[in-house]
Amino acid sequence: MIPECLNKYDYRDNIIVDKDNPILVWKAWRDHYSGEGCHSGQAYLSSPNGEDALTWNVFRSLQMAGNTGLDIVSNVFKISEVKTILFWGCDVENHGEEQQLLNILIRKIDGQLQGTMTEPDLVFITDREVVFVECKLNSSGKSSPWKASSKKEEDKIDGADKRFAIYKKMFPELVCINDWRNVYQLIRQYVYARLLGSHLGKNPFVVQLVNKCHVDKLRPYYSILKDCAAVDKNIFLDFVTWQGIDKAISESNLTNKEAVSKKTKYTTR
Repeated sequence: MIPECLNKYDYRDNIIVDKDNPILVWKAWRDHYSGEGCHSGQAYLSSPNGEDALTWNVFRSLQMAGNTGLDIVSNVFKISEVKTILFWGCDVENHGEEQQLLNILIRKIDGQLQGTMTEPDLVFITDREVVFVECKLNSSGKSSPWKASSKKEEDKIDGADKRFAIYKKMFPELVCINDWRNVYQLIRQYVYARLLGSHLGKNPFVVQLVNKCHVDKLRPYYSILKDCAAVDKNIFLDFVTWQGIDKAISESNLTNKEAVSKKTKYTTR
């Protein structure tokens, strides 16, 4: 049905599993290149070295593999048996209540203000834990990848200040964080991990999934939170790397492990 002249806009060539899932249609609709350049209109999912496509290709493959794949997640992240995975806040497998609860929490809190609401890349839910995973692949430049960002510098600071003020009222220990703007995205994960964990009666954790090549560069930023005495540092777990996941997959019995490993190695090279 898609004419040849529009083939380059079909992100599915970059997806190896569950290509027609509606959540991907939504992501492609919302997150795409704009302007008048050669990539204008193409979904970020089309990018061969993009975080969103790799996140889906790896973790949706693991989820669809059943216990074999979920055991890999549990072992690599050192958590209990995974029952539910939320991709960008959505439960594509079971359509469970957890996705509705998280969506309500985000709308109720971040929704107090205009602008972009937070969107966790992955959430793992086990019998004992809720684990928010921030996925980062390529870290360019010298700035923090978790820094508050917006299209306009003046809006960036103002919007982040307003939301951070809301978070501080809910969790006063956040006042003690130095240089909080450089870890703003992680603070948001902390807030929602604690809230969701409280409602579900589970322990909250936040994990950074990163390229192994960037760990040394990212650790000083992460230490802003890990070294803050007021914040429960046990919530922030150590880095997990894409390379570590790839190694576990390569050594597993996963049916499509070659295809998954090929995608991982290409994007982290």
